Amino acid sequence: MKKSLFVIFLLVFYQCAFLHSVSITPQPADRNNKIEAEVSKTVILAFNFNNDFLNELPEKLISQCPSGKITGLVTKYEHYSYFLWYVMKVKSSGYCIK
Repeated sequence: MKKSLFVIFLLVFYQCAFLHSVSITPQPADRNNKIEAEVSKTVILAFNFNNDFLNELPEKLISQCPSGKITGLVTKYEHYSYFLWYVMKVKSSGYCIK
């Protein structure tokens, strides 16, 4: 009984993390006003029908820098796999130049 519970526990909470890609644009000399945004999506049983959650990322960055120019972006796409689901995360940070 204990052995089967342990196996079930491992299957449910076992995790692998992958860093798929990193994108870096030229960094500005003026790095005073840093902005950051993150979006994520949980997919169950590998049924992913769209990636519309990514449309929120530019909106979140622009809302932090409404009257300036966003530059020096660093964007990371991460993937966390569990037994029956996975989580996709995209993190982006940059600088608002006014």
